[in-house]
Amino acid sequence: MKQKLFSPQVKGMKTNFLYKNPFLYTKTIIFADITFSTMTRKLFLLHLLCFCCLLSAQATGQISDLIIIGKDTFMLETCPIEHDSIISRQVRERLSNENFCTACWRGYQATWQIEDDKLILKRIEDSKSLFAHPDTVPEVTVDLNGIFDQYQDKQGRVVASWFSGELKVVSGEQIYYVHTGFNREYENETDYQVEQGRIISKTSYRNSIKKGTSIKDAMNLIKTQFNRDYFPELANTKVVISCAVLPKADGSIDSIEVHIIRPDSIMEERKNLYIEHICEILKKAPQWEVLTVRNKIRKTERWAISLSPPRKQTRGISAQ
Repeated sequence: MKQKLFSPQVKGMKTNFLYKNPFLYTKTIIFADITFSTMTRKLFLLHLLCFCCLLSAQATGQISDLIIIGKDTFMLETCPIEHDSIISRQVRERLSNENFCTACWRGYQATWQIEDDKLILKRIEDSKSLFAHPDTVPEVTVDLNGIFDQYQDKQGRVVASWFSGELKVVSGEQIYYVHTGFNREYENETDYQVEQGRIISKTSYRNSIKKGTSIKDAMNLIKTQFNRDYFPELANTKVVISCAVLPKADGSIDSIEVHIIRPDSIMEERKNLYIEHICEILKKAPQWEVLTVRNKIRKTERWAISLSPPRKQTRGISAQ
């Protein structure tokens, strides 16, 4: 029986691929005083559509390929087909482009297997059936003939000899997620080094996260404790900053990075005072969240925060 993408029955892995804490990204572009001819307008809209698609692609988590190792199937956070532009183009030419989903911009999901220390391509499933209910759409796969003929070994297996690099194989609980590409981490990770389709080494890691002060918590802390009384020149000025924190294993702070984005027309001495004040605020936070990936503590994602000046209170005008 066919295993569907979101089925919990795939042995050896949990299929919570993407949709933990999804976000909706909205982009607004404003144009003023522009007049187009009909043809120019069409070309402009076409370019705008392409531009928005590119932005959306970067702002959407992508489903993994799959890889069979022994008797188990795992998520593969690498797409070997995309490492060869000719192969990638030939595969796309055979896709149906039906049931398109922004969670799979490449339009397919490939299944691989490690056999005899070789990376073997088993099949490529079209998004037409990948995102459809198995009872309504039978499995649709890409015909490999004519694309991978030169990569077949004596046993007729398609060996990914075009690919050299790292295979990131993951399983277990998802412990970190950002809604873009493969920017996520799992408890169990094994990285395979590959040279022309042959496995030359592997390294396994146990990733972890220790809960503590999050980015959201830190932003709220800055908003509530940033004291404009120290900086009279900011009384009516919006302040925009970006921050990142590298925690220690015990959750205390190892280092802080702060950049003042706005206002930009200030003296370096004053800017350093703003940074010092923000660092003091962040140091008040209790234990920070500690994400350990590949045996290294990872710095938080850089975040930006806008601090608007307080609204001026206006007195009500009584009726005469």
